[in-house]
Amino acid sequence: MGSGAGEPAAGGRAGEKSENGAGAPRWRAPAPNLRIAFRSLGRSPGFALTALLILALGIGANTAIFSAANAFFFRPLPFQDPARLVMLYETNPEYGWTDTQAAPANLLDWREQVDAFQDVAGYSEFLEQATYVRDGEPEILRLAGVTGNLFDVLGVRPQVGRTFTWEESWDGSDDVTLLSHELWHSHFGGDPGVVGRRMEFGSTSLEIVGVLPRGFSFPKPGAQLWIPVGWAPADREAVWFRRAHFVRTVARLEPGVTLEEADAQLQVVVRRLQGEYPETNRVMGAGMMPLRTFLVKGVRTPLLVLSGAVGLLLLLACINVANLMLVRAAARSRETALRSALGAGRLHAVGAMLAESVVLAVLGGGAGLALGWVGVRAAGRLSPLGIEGATELALDARVVLFTLAAAGLSAVLFGVAPALRSVAGHPHEALKDGGRNATLGRGGSRATGFLVAAQVALALLLVTGAGLMVRSFQYLRNADPGFSTGGTLALQFTLPSARYPARDDVLAFYDAFLERVGALPGVEAAGTVGDLPLTGPSWSSQFQAQGWPPDRVGFEILHRRADRGYFEAMGTPLLRGRWFEPADPPDGPLVVLVNETFAREHFPGEDPIGQRIAYDRAATEASTWYEIVGIVGDQAQVSPGVPPRAEVFENARQDWGRSSWVVVRAGVDPSTLVPGVRSVLKEMDPLIPLAAVRPLREVWRASMAREEFLLSLLTAFGVAALLLAGVGVYGVTAQAARRRTQEMGIRMALGARGADVLGLMLRQGVGVVGAGLAVGYAGALLATRSMTSLLYGVEPNDPGTLGAVGALLAAVALAACWLPARRATRVDPVRSLRGE
Repeated sequence: MGSGAGEPAAGGRAGEKSENGAGAPRWRAPAPNLRIAFRSLGRSPGFALTALLILALGIGANTAIFSAANAFFFRPLPFQDPARLVMLYETNPEYGWTDTQAAPANLLDWREQVDAFQDVAGYSEFLEQATYVRDGEPEILRLAGVTGNLFDVLGVRPQVGRTFTWEESWDGSDDVTLLSHELWHSHFGGDPGVVGRRMEFGSTSLEIVGVLPRGFSFPKPGAQLWIPVGWAPADREAVWFRRAHFVRTVARLEPGVTLEEADAQLQVVVRRLQGEYPETNRVMGAGMMPLRTFLVKGVRTPLLVLSGAVGLLLLLACINVANLMLVRAAARSRETALRSALGAGRLHAVGAMLAESVVLAVLGGGAGLALGWVGVRAAGRLSPLGIEGATELALDARVVLFTLAAAGLSAVLFGVAPALRSVAGHPHEALKDGGRNATLGRGGSRATGFLVAAQVALALLLVTGAGLMVRSFQYLRNADPGFSTGGTLALQFTLPSARYPARDDVLAFYDAFLERVGALPGVEAAGTVGDLPLTGPSWSSQFQAQGWPPDRVGFEILHRRADRGYFEAMGTPLLRGRWFEPADPPDGPLVVLVNETFAREHFPGEDPIGQRIAYDRAATEASTWYEIVGIVGDQAQVSPGVPPRAEVFENARQDWGRSSWVVVRAGVDPSTLVPGVRSVLKEMDPLIPLAAVRPLREVWRASMAREEFLLSLLTAFGVAALLLAGVGVYGVTAQAARRRTQEMGIRMALGARGADVLGLMLRQGVGVVGAGLAVGYAGALLATRSMTSLLYGVEPNDPGTLGAVGALLAAVALAACWLPARRATRVDPVRSLRGE
């Protein structure tokens, strides 16, 4: 068929008649195109399944991550009119505080003096524990302390009964409690008549006044009961009530008041308090932010990094499918040209290709939604990226719409270029070859080369992020926490005041318990500590040493109570001085140990042993004084990746408490000690439940849960990107080898060696890969800056990581180039020339 027969048909306008005179529309309705697309894909199951798998992975990963972003950033908080809720916080440049908890006396002044606030409420960030005996069996329930107006401020209405009143915030009011919906059903069978019943907690009895809605867990997941804070009215004027900062504060703005207007009024009150209370508020500032912003600030950076990563992965998947479709368009070039020659217009060919893209996108979106659902279920169980007060992760309408949008965008990204390419050029060029060696042509080759370079660049970005997390996590795991994590068991319980009312009762119980646990087979050491390392920070204060001038103050030292057995069980060394000794009686001179950081920061060039310190900014002889008797090694306090802060250890026999962790070191698997420890506790007091039993290695690993979670996801994305880039490079190199079969045959017929042909083919692939690596490196140097706060021990532009990632990607790409290039060297010149 000559060009004269084909060109007018291909270049005619829509609606022209074909040679047989019949009206042949150049654009088919969508339904016929979709039917043709399904049949066409059915004839190429390998291509269809490969494309669907690639798209499903890209869309599924985006769906799972967007479901988390949706819960954190977009889904309404379970409160009434949440846009008017703001979190108030205090700042202090001397302590380095930026958004810390408030002093309760300051909260009360804000509530009374800032007219922009409709009301102000407070709550404790930490859940208390109480022993509840049910059917003769003790159990630990978790209680949240709140001011009586918190639920009114949040706009939360009870499912049964009532909430608290502001007056119930104060000591002397009735002892009341609110139940979680889950506790109501598990312990009271969902009985609406539960209101008015009392729960007995040893010497304390609480009246149930209401039940909160299903799913409500503010301020902490796991809260089962809510109780009023019970502040003493006399404390309102006490210095400690303005010095101690332990209340999170939430306010509701008056209707029509902006955040800026409310903050301006707040600052007026702050300056007034600085002048009225210089001892506690001299440099104490305050600020506010939307409640949602506060709740998500800890997960914002990780989620943005993950969202960026899955976005790149989807783009990489689309580029890969686009390359596959370009190759497919080349393979079908004779079919397309023949249709055009027979009267089908260019729009018909474009429509047919776009129909295939739509079918792939819809099916890939469906499969991606299913994979995303699986990912959401897994993330809900494994992800430490939690949010206080937010609903659980779920595939709601917003997530489904996002998935559909991602599928539609994917169809455009990978479908338009191949569709346009399929009608480029002249039909007679494809027809004259008879379909024996259909190729992409020069324009198509440039397009695939550009797409492959883009794949390499995107893959470098993703693999670099994964590589940085791998190195960071390695450093984190190798960081010395300051204690031994192997062979150590930690358990926690609380002695009820009803049966252990006095100090001597508490100390006698712990002494007997430690003695009996120490006698268990395999136990090497045992001791007690108030707050276990890596489970959260302890309380802090200022201090002055005896003899210091008035202007010399030690800012924010941490406090923890412990006994000598604790340090022996943890394997923490004594660097100087002595341990706590039996000669340090409960009523004797108060003694403390300090960590190495405390000695270095506050007594540089001095000997802290024998120094007397008081926990006051301006100490007097009336202050309570503690003598430093020893220096111990630093222990990780919050995470192995967070440098230790200055810390003081009070003697547990002098600064005693009813709730403690008992740490037991054994020469055997610590989990084998659990039955024996439980038995000892039950024999001593069957009504004391264990609040927690955890091997220290598990505690250590849990402190790195966020980093491990991010590492797992970014590594998975990086591996997927590496594979997709390898497939893309292989595909374009194989297509180039096929296109140049005749050329290779001629070269080899003229005496070229296989190595010459191999080098020629590799140079083309290396050029594309090199361009992609160069662009990828430039992007990585900019993009990885967003990961700074997530990394430990490694910089975002770490040369070792960048070099290793580039070498790995180059090796994968070169291997993908080498395979088809090697095949080209085995071409039989005679057969290739005869084929042409």
